[in-house]
Amino acid sequence: MKVCWFIVFLVVQLFALDLLAQTSLETVSTNSPTDTLNTDSMKVVEDAPLDIAQNRGLFIITPDKKMQLRILGSIRFLVVYDNIDLLSKNSFITTEIPVGVDNRLFPNYHNNLSQTRLGFEVTRKTDLGNLFVRLETDFAGVGNFRIRHAYGQFRGFLIGQTWSLFSQISVMPTTVAFSGPTSSISTRTPQMRYTFNRRPKSNLAISLEYQVQDIRVPDSLDFRTFPLYPNLTGRFTRKFNRGHMQVSGVLPALSARDSTDELYVKFGWGVSIGVLIKPWEKGSWHFQLAAGKSISRFLGDISGDVNIFLTPDGKGVLPFELGYYATYQHSWSKKLLSNLIYGRVQLEELSFTPEDTYSWGSTWHLNTFYQPVDGAKAGIEGIWGTRANKSGVQGSAFRFNMIFYYDF
Repeated sequence: MKVCWFIVFLVVQLFALDLLAQTSLETVSTNSPTDTLNTDSMKVVEDAPLDIAQNRGLFIITPDKKMQLRILGSIRFLVVYDNIDLLSKNSFITTEIPVGVDNRLFPNYHNNLSQTRLGFEVTRKTDLGNLFVRLETDFAGVGNFRIRHAYGQFRGFLIGQTWSLFSQISVMPTTVAFSGPTSSISTRTPQMRYTFNRRPKSNLAISLEYQVQDIRVPDSLDFRTFPLYPNLTGRFTRKFNRGHMQVSGVLPALSARDSTDELYVKFGWGVSIGVLIKPWEKGSWHFQLAAGKSISRFLGDISGDVNIFLTPDGKGVLPFELGYYATYQHSWSKKLLSNLIYGRVQLEELSFTPEDTYSWGSTWHLNTFYQPVDGAKAGIEGIWGTRANKSGVQGSAFRFNMIFYYDF
């Protein structure tokens, strides 16, 4: 509850800062000509911190200037050095940290280029507005190749795969770790979305989203899990002169059938709040809070493992899940910035679960990014993580990683 009140306090401060800034606003002329292929206010643009900038790429425009093709890509080289044998290298996941006597030193080194990206965007003018199509891939999936974004967007409608409305991409800090700080929500889902009253400072969106079923089933039970309903998700966004905030909600449904073909359905809920405050030119604060039941799909550390427990009598129990992080980001110059981040995710302890069940995990990130030339960046990061089980046994791990990339 203290964390919830802290987030409320931050939101109030954001409103106050916005009111103070109103007196210094300048009027910007809107009479200058613009290219609607590049400045379409209806186009969905939700960039994560290390995404390819909107002004990068090869732009090809047809002679009649009614269609534009943008070809974009990025070469990314990752360096990882761990003091513990952790399975995932692109992201730091606290559930992988061994605890107790298994938490032994195992120094190891790793390189990969799986974060390398390639994408295409097409914008087509029509009498009713621009039609926008985006396809972006990388090589970080099972079997290497993976679709990151694949969707079409026309006016307020969007159909395809992109960031879930429950994600808090706009407040995420810059990290070398692929998935951001512990508890950060950066999930992409197949969805059907509609955005209402798209305005420069606020909008409301709803979507029906597909969710992978995260259900832990005891070996003694014969259950088949499958999605019966899509998630109903919504998000309200409000921009201020010194930052912005997002409030999202989700109603997930988990379903399964037993050996007698009896249907079991369990509904969960989730709320996430993201706040970014920029009180001065060189510094910014980033905060996120997520809470609910059946939202582990969005909390990367516990994704795919503990969305629901099935008891020996076949009843489903949804544990309460909580995640939050806080970041201070400082821009030393236009080419140099640093982040100090604390993140934590925790799971409700249930009486019937084993003692080795994951209870909570936390991480500290300290990083610095340098941009030698436009489109290129180098980042260096240290991560200290801790995991605790229900029994109270803990383990820790340290990672040093670097990334070098160039966007073209």
